[in-house]
Amino acid sequence: MDEYDWKILSKLQENSRASLTKIAKETGLSRFAVKDRIEKLFQTRVMSGPTVVVNPFLVGFKRTVFFEFKTNPREPWLATLLEKNPSCDLLDGIAGEYSLFSRFRLTDDAHFNRILKTIDDAMGESYFKKYRAVNAIKVFKECSTPFKVAHNEGLELDKVDLTILEILLSQQEYANAALPISTVELSRLLHTLGIAISQPAVFNRLSELKKKGVVLRHTVKVDYSKLGLKTKLVVRIKANPNAYDDVAQGFLASLSEISDLYRTGEEYGLLAVLRVKDVLEYNSFLLRLYDSKDIIDTYTTLVLEERKNSPLSFKKG
Repeated sequence: MDEYDWKILSKLQENSRASLTKIAKETGLSRFAVKDRIEKLFQTRVMSGPTVVVNPFLVGFKRTVFFEFKTNPREPWLATLLEKNPSCDLLDGIAGEYSLFSRFRLTDDAHFNRILKTIDDAMGESYFKKYRAVNAIKVFKECSTPFKVAHNEGLELDKVDLTILEILLSQQEYANAALPISTVELSRLLHTLGIAISQPAVFNRLSELKKKGVVLRHTVKVDYSKLGLKTKLVVRIKANPNAYDDVAQGFLASLSEISDLYRTGEEYGLLAVLRVKDVLEYNSFLLRLYDSKDIIDTYTTLVLEERKNSPLSFKKG
């Protein structure tokens, strides 16, 4: 990748629906050169296609819970069980006391209890029989997007809205294309799924989803290893108790290395997921972190293997 590829990819991550003409103007390339480079980024799998960042709270997911499991290589069935659960949208193999790190999206207490029962039954069959759950109290950043929870009381999404979101979240699977699908194509896809809706109606619904804060950002999925960001870490951060929100919103959420940032009820009250080139870059990150007088301590978990990183699923696990 040269400097133009980096510029184009950066523009697409900010807004994958930006026009070729706009990207061309901002990069100094021709419109055709931009289109050609985007196609090559897609063909070489640097990016796997367009997607959106969705506010999970406004599509019915009221809770985000992280589970960590102690397991061993002789019981791969546990990771497979988690991978197949639609409520689990992230699963990593990690180093340390626990060996699996997962994130679950849950709609209500009944959903949480079903997941807990599934996990309890599975752990009863496991060797170590050890896991822990960590609740996310607040979300400050997801998918490299600073997060705002919209308190839209009474907001209800129907089947059409949810299907539109499902397609937008997994556009590469529906269209296998580098560029976002148009509202015309979206209308056609909805027809194939048995939902008869016109292109203007699709446009209006998509505009409303953005206006209400359901769709936070149009972006692209990238292969971070091909961008040189080969080291993924989960970092717990301990701060002064009265400064967690200020530290998170005023400092940490703005750091490009951090892709996801949550407030938890743990002693180390912030959980951050970040990507860096190597350990040296992480060391530099830590030094910047401690520039904040409100940060007391950190502890870090290295991600050894990314097993699952999927879009939100509207199926309940």
